[in-house]
Amino acid sequence: MKFYEPKTISVSLTGKNCGLNCKYCQGHYLQHMVSAKELKVEEDASYLISGGFDRAGRLPLYENRDLLRNLCQKAKLNVHPGFLKDEDLELLKEIDPVVSFDFIQDPKVIREVINLPYGPEDYVNQYKIMVDAGLKVVPHMLLGLGEKDSETLQALAELQPEKAVVLVFRPTRGTSLAGKELPSLRELGAILDDFRKAYQGELILGCMRPGGTYRIELDNLAADLGFDGIVKPVKRVKDLLKDAEIFDECCAF
Repeated sequence: MKFYEPKTISVSLTGKNCGLNCKYCQGHYLQHMVSAKELKVEEDASYLISGGFDRAGRLPLYENRDLLRNLCQKAKLNVHPGFLKDEDLELLKEIDPVVSFDFIQDPKVIREVINLPYGPEDYVNQYKIMVDAGLKVVPHMLLGLGEKDSETLQALAELQPEKAVVLVFRPTRGTSLAGKELPSLRELGAILDDFRKAYQGELILGCMRPGGTYRIELDNLAADLGFDGIVKPVKRVKDLLKDAEIFDECCAF
C-alpha cells in the first residue's frame, strides 16, 4: 500500500476564471490554486498544471508553452489538460509530463454536468490519442455524478492503463450540486469490487472524496478491495497499515 501526502504545488493557467463552469465545481477549486502569473518556480518541486477549461473542454497549454518548457526543466509536472488541439499534443510530447485525464462514459453527465458537447467515445478516443503519442496518461474517474459509473469503470478496465485514480463526488457549497446526495457506499463498493477484479493496473483512491464518517468508510473499503494507494488516508487506515510507503507528491506520479 502507498499513502500520498502531496506537497505538489497546484497551478491554474487561467487564474480564477473558468469558461466551462462544470456544475460540481463552478470554479470553486481554482480559488486555492497559484495563478501562473504569480508562480515562483522552486527547484526540485512538483507541479499540478490545471485551470479552468474553455467551452471545448480545453486548457490553454500551447498559449503557456514558455512557462511549461521552463518548468519541465526544473520540476516534475502533472498536467490536467482536458481535450487537446494538435499543438497541445505536440507540446506535451516535448515536455513529457504525467497526464491526468478525466475519464467519463455517462452521456448525461458529460452534457448536463460537465457542459461539454461530446459523447463517451470522445473520451476514449482522446485517451488513445495521448497513449499512442507516447504520453504517460493516468485516467481519473469521478464517481457519483450520474447513473452510469459501472459503464465508466468497465470501459477503463477494457483499456487497462498502467495506473488509474478513483475520485468520489463531494457536494461543494455554492455550486449547483451542493444539495446532491453522496453515492451509496454499498453500491459503490459493489462496482469497485467488480472493477478491481477486472483491472490489472495500479489503483489509487484520489484526493477528491467526501469527508467525515463517509470518508472513513470509503478509505476502509478501498483498503479491503485491494487498492494500491490512498491519498491523505484517514487515521484508522494509517493505523491499520503501518508499513505503507509514504509519498509527498501527486498520486499520478
